[in-house]
Amino acid sequence: MPESPIRKRTIALAALCQAVYLVDSIARKGLTDAEDCHACLESIFAEPAPDASPAAIYGGLYHLRTGLRICAEMLDGKDIPQTKALMTYSAGLFSLDRRLAKDAALRTHLGEGIRRITKQHRYFGDAMHTNIIAAIADLYGETISTMKPRIIVRGKSEHLRQPANTQRVRALLLAGLRAAHLWHSHGGGHMTLLFRRKALLREIEQLQKLSTHS
Repeated sequence: MPESPIRKRTIALAALCQAVYLVDSIARKGLTDAEDCHACLESIFAEPAPDASPAAIYGGLYHLRTGLRICAEMLDGKDIPQTKALMTYSAGLFSLDRRLAKDAALRTHLGEGIRRITKQHRYFGDAMHTNIIAAIADLYGETISTMKPRIIVRGKSEHLRQPANTQRVRALLLAGLRAAHLWHSHGGGHMTLLFRRKALLREIEQLQKLSTHS
């Protein structure tokens, strides 16, 4: 059965939540879940069939379990310490995706960069390879970092000062931007978050059940 638009939006939102959650985890603790990170970074290079579920970009719902959980907690208004940061990063990525849609030159630069890194990705075979993460981070710096509003990642300086962590953060923000684009491309917007919160939560509940089998 074809997926409904609200389900596609929910999957995209969960992917975005997972990416920004990982960014925040690196910034505050200097570490993150490798499997969750792998799913997000691989999404940058994924080219699923046109009629495929957005979950295919992440290797299936199983790899978005963290995003689904965080998304549910945020939509349900649960008091988790990082909510403010995650909402700020998510809003920033939504805004940047809208601005990117209006900047053809920057989109071209970004697309060419991803195609270039895709060749490296094929060679190394893993988006988690340090060379690939560094290349994605550099591309983010050349493109998305030049746009406003810039996303300011806050955390502990001892973690954010480390070049490897800075690179991982930038790479994950680019993955988050991919998810924000998915959200918009399936009809998601500010009004969806305001008025369809219960519908999104219902979808998350169903997707969480499905994620244990995918």
